[in-house]
Amino acid sequence: MSKSKKIYLSVTIDTECDKGAKWRVKQPLSFINIYNGVVKNLQPIFEKYNVKATYLLSPEVIQDSKSVEIFKSFGNKVELGTHLHSEFIEPEANFNADNTKHYQSDFKPDIEKEKLKNLTTLFSDTFGYQPLSFRAGRFGISKYSLRFLEDLGYTVDSSVTPDLQWNNKNGNSVNFFGSPYQPYYPSYKDFRKEGDMRILQVPVSLMNRTLSKVPLSIKRKIKLNTSYQHILFNYTTRFSKPKWLRPTYSNVEEMKVLTQDFLKLSNEKNVFLCMMFHSNEFELGMSPYSMTLENMNKIINRLDSYLEWLTKEMDVSLIGMSEINKHYTS
Repeated sequence: MSKSKKIYLSVTIDTECDKGAKWRVKQPLSFINIYNGVVKNLQPIFEKYNVKATYLLSPEVIQDSKSVEIFKSFGNKVELGTHLHSEFIEPEANFNADNTKHYQSDFKPDIEKEKLKNLTTLFSDTFGYQPLSFRAGRFGISKYSLRFLEDLGYTVDSSVTPDLQWNNKNGNSVNFFGSPYQPYYPSYKDFRKEGDMRILQVPVSLMNRTLSKVPLSIKRKIKLNTSYQHILFNYTTRFSKPKWLRPTYSNVEEMKVLTQDFLKLSNEKNVFLCMMFHSNEFELGMSPYSMTLENMNKIINRLDSYLEWLTKEMDVSLIGMSEINKHYTS
């Protein structure tokens, strides 16, 4: 394997309450996935490979004292940031929700802004310092989100998923077609374009190979808002789907190939990768992907095996998400 390019990998975990089949929230709220899954199944893998993982904490996690104690106990071995599931923070909160279906972009701008402010204050009051890294729940940012985050002192966001458009049951959509694969400072007018913002966008590492060489300006014209548009897109791309750097979705070989694809596409000396998954995928019965012991162990083994391969075969630094800003700038 070639070590000619330096890889910076940030492993990011959307850290939430216990859920189950179809992502149904377990009520009353519980956090076994953190007490057991993070402590026994996840963090030991990170420490084995000296990974400085970034746990992006949803508001209900920050309000759970035992979860807070656990994350404080990790000290400087981890980075902590925030993750907004709108149901669990005022205004217009619903702590009895049995799902987390809302995008933050479902709300009026002043409500979204207040939710982000309250989440940031909750984190700062709990941990004693300003969070720097953020990801929107269900990747559902609005056209105002990055400006709000910038004003609140965040330096890095990772809500962008290139080559995808998300639609929710509230009739809202978030279109990421035409976003770069590598980090960039976004435009105030369109978060898919490079611009003058101070907050760095670190896209989740995924790629549709069929679209990978299509110019970004052309990809930004893709819209999947009607059945006709979906059908046309599927035929044009030969029904290809994005591959994720995510052990829940991809096996070890697929993640290796994707890593090599990013290396080949990059003209730069440094390549930045952002792996993502959920904390509750690493505890039995706490996510749709870990309802059986076999499925949970498959995810655990994929993560372990990929990190073993990466650290042996590549020139890689395993850093917190906000640290990408420093290395990207330099």
